[in-house]
Amino acid sequence: MSIKIIKPGLFTTVQDKGRYGYQHLGFSSAGAMDKYSYEVGQTLINNQGPNLEYTIIGPTIQFDKNNTIVLTGGQFNAKLNNQKISQNTVIFVSQGDQLEIGNAVEGARGYIFFGQPLDIDKVADSYSTHTRSMIGGFKGRLLKKNDVINIVPNDNFKLNLGKTLEYDAIAQDNIIHIIEGPQAQAFSEEKKTTLVQGEYNISDKSDRMGYRLIGDNIAPENSADIISEPVALGSIQVPNDGNPIILLNDKQTVGGYTKIATVSQLGLRKLAQFKPGDTIQFEWISMNDANQELQQFTKEFNEQLESVSSHPIYNIEWLRPTSNKLARIIEEE
Repeated sequence: MSIKIIKPGLFTTVQDKGRYGYQHLGFSSAGAMDKYSYEVGQTLINNQGPNLEYTIIGPTIQFDKNNTIVLTGGQFNAKLNNQKISQNTVIFVSQGDQLEIGNAVEGARGYIFFGQPLDIDKVADSYSTHTRSMIGGFKGRLLKKNDVINIVPNDNFKLNLGKTLEYDAIAQDNIIHIIEGPQAQAFSEEKKTTLVQGEYNISDKSDRMGYRLIGDNIAPENSADIISEPVALGSIQVPNDGNPIILLNDKQTVGGYTKIATVSQLGLRKLAQFKPGDTIQFEWISMNDANQELQQFTKEFNEQLESVSSHPIYNIEWLRPTSNKLARIIEEE
């Protein structure tokens, strides 16, 4: 009982919510870049198993056992046996079926969850892959063509079939809220203003470790070098060349460069669905206002998740897979 990777897509890895509580030992958190799309998928599939995260180009997967799946995150041109499938909906897959996720239509990152979950061992309490240290996930690396991953039998894998949720992972604008960083005093007021007046392009040298930005130079007044200290998710680190870098899930645990700002939690949600070549614009926000925005969003988001159990909505098209397949066979004949 397994899945087989026919095509790996671009940077496809096993992830979960992340590896927390080990940064002091040098372990990065890793985990799903878009934590909200991750929570949507886990809630719909209703198990604690790992998921796959893919970037810009999704994998092609063959199933050798009946299963259920749900796709969340960015919008991809996903097809099951050449039939377009719905997002944020629990779908039945039969033995021998082939899922081709294809290219991103909107956004950058997508996620697939399994009703009969992937059989992956935890490392430091997490399934997440950190490719730079080669720990976690499937052999500590990106998935490759012909990889075969076993699944864990789950007799209840069909219980959530057809459940769906209206959730859009794609930001409506490119404004990223930022809070003053721990070394903000190392930058002139002019540089702080420059940071929010212009636009920055995400470099093609960006990855899960950090987004390198191309735009106006914001070098600190003196040297950017400081005594190494722990760095936070979303820190905007500025080396001596003055080009900012946003530190993301696979970041190092300590850093020795000045940090002008930190991206807000909701800003990180947006960034997860931006790709190289996209343009972003920063906007300063107070810690208090950022917390209020997050609290309001979290309240509404959690209400959405709770509705999956209390007032579930079903996508009828995917509720009766056997009937659908028979109907298609009759139609073809």
